Amino acid sequence: MFKNQLTQIFSLLLFSFIVMMGIRLSLLNFYPDDFMDLTQAELYASLLMGVRVDMITLFTFSAIFILLLLFVKKTKTRVYIGLAWALILNTIFILSFSDVLYYDYIHRHISNEIFNLGEDWDIIIGMALGSMLLYTLGAMLLSAAFIYGVYKIFAHDLQDFISGKKLFITAFIAVLVLFLGIRNNLGGKSFGSSDAYAVNKVSSGNLALNGFFTIYRTAKQSNKHTLMKLDKAVAMTQEAMLSKNAPFIDTEYPLLRQYTQKEKPKYNVVIVLLESFGAEHLDGFTHYKELGVTPYFKKLSNEGLKFTNFYSNGYRSIFGITSIFTGLTIPYGFQYLGKGLELSKLSYLGQVAKENGYSTLAMQAGNRRSYRVDAVSALGGFDDYYGAEDMPNIENTDAGRAPLTGTYDFNMLDFYHNKLNAMKEPFMGFAFTDSTHSDFHLPSAKYERYPHDLKNYNGSLNAYIYADSAIERFMESVKNEPWFERTIFIFTSDHGSGDALNPIAREYRPDDTALSSIEHFRIPLIIYAPKIFKPEVIETLGSHNDIFPTIVDMLGLKANISTMGSSLFDADVSKRFAYFFAGNLIGLITDDGYIKYNFKNIVESSMDANKTQELKELLFAIDTAEAGLLQKNRWTK
Repeated sequence: MFKNQLTQIFSLLLFSFIVMMGIRLSLLNFYPDDFMDLTQAELYASLLMGVRVDMITLFTFSAIFILLLLFVKKTKTRVYIGLAWALILNTIFILSFSDVLYYDYIHRHISNEIFNLGEDWDIIIGMALGSMLLYTLGAMLLSAAFIYGVYKIFAHDLQDFISGKKLFITAFIAVLVLFLGIRNNLGGKSFGSSDAYAVNKVSSGNLALNGFFTIYRTAKQSNKHTLMKLDKAVAMTQEAMLSKNAPFIDTEYPLLRQYTQKEKPKYNVVIVLLESFGAEHLDGFTHYKELGVTPYFKKLSNEGLKFTNFYSNGYRSIFGITSIFTGLTIPYGFQYLGKGLELSKLSYLGQVAKENGYSTLAMQAGNRRSYRVDAVSALGGFDDYYGAEDMPNIENTDAGRAPLTGTYDFNMLDFYHNKLNAMKEPFMGFAFTDSTHSDFHLPSAKYERYPHDLKNYNGSLNAYIYADSAIERFMESVKNEPWFERTIFIFTSDHGSGDALNPIAREYRPDDTALSSIEHFRIPLIIYAPKIFKPEVIETLGSHNDIFPTIVDMLGLKANISTMGSSLFDADVSKRFAYFFAGNLIGLITDDGYIKYNFKNIVESSMDANKTQELKELLFAIDTAEAGLLQKNRWTK
């Protein structure tokens, strides 16, 4: 029995705070290595900051229900209000805990990319009913129990309903408390994501924030790209990218550069974008102990141009695809290619290839519409496009192991091989694999060297073993084709993949110590053409954004393009950098080191204060220049 409406409201609010803190402690427990850099005092400060974040989250979405429950007396109506409130709270709980599970893939909280997952329901449902089945069932049961519990709370008649003058005083105090709780700041702007860092460490912000907060706070396009004046930002960016081999040619489109046609053979280009091939896990690329999961990929890298200082521009597959197709890092708050970025005029890799006489082809092992790669490929200038539905299952599978979502990598790579055979030379192909994406369904138990799991690190290692086999069979097969000697193969990854020293991985690397967090962005790049390039290990700093201009330069194509990258073969580039976007952070990597910035503070740096300040200025310039020129549609003609 509840004494009055306040005791009912307090009971549900207190329970909600406990649940949200429990979710935060789950994050801390699931991924302890991500928070090892926090001292005990910093850990407690970050948890306390988390209470503030939860207060803002809960008060924002509870205020209307709290005020209604203060004034409504009829028990039946209070039940309806209470159940509506419970549904909102349950959504907050589910999304916040789902974010904890999602954190395993990218080691940050989910943000506005959740609004772009609508085309990937096959993947989401497959995971919910696959590796996440226990979580799915648990969430359903707990949700039902929570809703029933709230019903029981508000179905009780109140002993003493606060009314009259006392009610209005209570309501006034409630409004004041809710306002202060939501704003959570007595002066200046209200509390934002960048304020959640109790100390200037990425781990502090990750611990304090909750997934629901980061989702709704990044729902709208950001207006944060005003870190410096646009003219100054453009000038600094031009200065960093300056090269006599790709001069800037138009003051109205200040980052537009000219690549002149060179007398070079028109080699074919075959791009293979590998799902979740983080360098820290791969033989031949990892700085940790090798696990022997990608021996053929290592062999391939040793026979080609092996780039060991190469990084992704983001955490999601579509971010990597966008960067490869356009040479752009998606600015914070902007939509990716296929969802709005294309409203600005962009340079496109496939289009440049076509203008220089190339046939073009794109495909992915996921379903046709996954990540909207069908639309993205068309925008990027790739005339023919295929998805998993178009590819026969020729992989040797154990009983009951037919492909589920998408298709197995070798099915796609063999299909790729056959389509390349039919293309008119010179051609440019793009293919995106899938088997190393969780859930780690594999065609045969023979690839399961480690205790197999659909989700965890053992599963990913087995998936690497399978993907390596698929790459080997593809490459050894195409070596027999007449076009092989005239073809340049490019292998890279869409993004990094988890933590190579997570609790399971530590069993296999007991003597290794953790590297800096920037390692999670490092990915492989192999340019393989044994008849064209001699094997070489190249330490030149690069990122996805450099692939487009590198191809243009390597082939001697004629093109006027705007990219946030430069050819990896251009020795005259003034300053190499990799500019990345990661949730509520942006960052920059140079030969001097790296920084991460949350639009308020530098939250991680590998350099001393002076170098950090220099890099901060350059990051501000690059971010402002890219976003500003895109917004003004002055990126390219």
